[in-house]
Amino acid sequence: MQEVIIVGAGLSGLAAAYYLKKNGTGALVLEARERWGGRIETVKAAGNNTPVEMGATWFAEKHTHLMRLLKELELPFYKQYQQGVGVFETDAAQEAQWFHIPDAEEPSYRVAGGTSKLIDILAQHVGHDRIILGSPIVSVSEQKDHLEITTSKGEKHACRYLILTIPPFLILSQKITFDPALPGELVNVMGSTHTWMGESIKFAVEYESPFWRQEGYSGTIFSHAGIAVEMYDHSDFEETRFALKGFLSADASVLSKEERKLKVVEQLTRLLGERATDFLSYTERVWKEEIYTFSDYQKYIMPHQHNGHPLYSSTLMNGRLYLAGTETSPAFGGYMDGAVYSGTATAQRIPNKISEA
Repeated sequence: MQEVIIVGAGLSGLAAAYYLKKNGTGALVLEARERWGGRIETVKAAGNNTPVEMGATWFAEKHTHLMRLLKELELPFYKQYQQGVGVFETDAAQEAQWFHIPDAEEPSYRVAGGTSKLIDILAQHVGHDRIILGSPIVSVSEQKDHLEITTSKGEKHACRYLILTIPPFLILSQKITFDPALPGELVNVMGSTHTWMGESIKFAVEYESPFWRQEGYSGTIFSHAGIAVEMYDHSDFEETRFALKGFLSADASVLSKEERKLKVVEQLTRLLGERATDFLSYTERVWKEEIYTFSDYQKYIMPHQHNGHPLYSSTLMNGRLYLAGTETSPAFGGYMDGAVYSGTATAQRIPNKISEA
C-alpha cells in the first residue's frame, strides 16, 4: 500500500510530490494524460526549434511561492521583452493606436528554456518511476484504514492519503465516483468553479529574426477587431530564436487550424507590416479540445469563479482525501503560483497526519 497517492502530474501534483519526498515521504503520482505537465506545455516550433509556450507562461515578483521554488531548483528566468511601441486595435477599419509601455509597469518573467523546464526537473526529483501516465481515475472508495483508487484500466491502488489535483469541475464532468459521496455543499461549489485555461486558444508565429524589434515595436498587441486579441514578443532567453505569441478569440475555435493561421498572419501584416508574412511556422493549442482541461459548463461561469473557495481546504473521507490544484488555492487561484502554493501547502498537511498515525 502507498502512503500517499497524488492524482495529477501537473504543477500542483508534482510540487506536492517534490515536497513530500524532500521531507521523507514518497508518493505515487497517477496522471490521465500521456505526458506530465497538465496545463504547462512548452513545444519546439517547427521552423527553428523556438521554445513556445502553449500553456502557462508568465509570472511576477508577487508570485512568491513560484519564485521561491524556481530559486530552490536553480532554474533561471528572465524579463518579458516590453521595449518599444505597443499596438492597440479597436476597429479593423480604423488606424491602430500606438502606445508606450510605462517603465513603472510591474515586469513579467518567463522561465529560461520554457516553463516545461520546471515540470521536467520536478518530475526528475520525484522519480520517473513514481509517475504513472495514461491512468485516469474513475473511483475513490473509503476502506477501513485506507482509500482505494480505481483507474479506467481497472487497476486498483491503495493509499493512506490521497491528494486530488484535478480541477474541481472536471472531477464532476469526468464522473469520478466517491464512496461515500462528497458533501452536497462541496459538490455545488465544484459545479460552478472555473477551470483556468479551459477556453484558451494559444498560438505562436515563429520568425527568423525579430523584425518588430528592428522597426521599434515591442511585440505587444491588443485587439478588439482581429482574431488575435492579445500577443507579445516570445523570443527565447538567449535571443537567438524569435516568435510572437498570444491568445486567439474564443470563437476562433469554430475555424480550422489553417483558417486561424491565415487570419493571424493577415492581422500581423496589417498591424506590423509586410515582413510579418515571412514566417517560419505557426503553432497553436486549442485547450477546449483537451478532455482533461475543459468540459462545457452548460451555463455562464465567470473567470476564476470559486477559485480558492474555503470548502476546498476541508479534508474528506475521515481526513484521508485532500483537494488541491490551482483552482483550490486561496493565493492566486488559477495561476502557476496558486498551483505551487496548493501543492506544497497540502503536502505539508500530509506528513503531520503520518506522524500522528
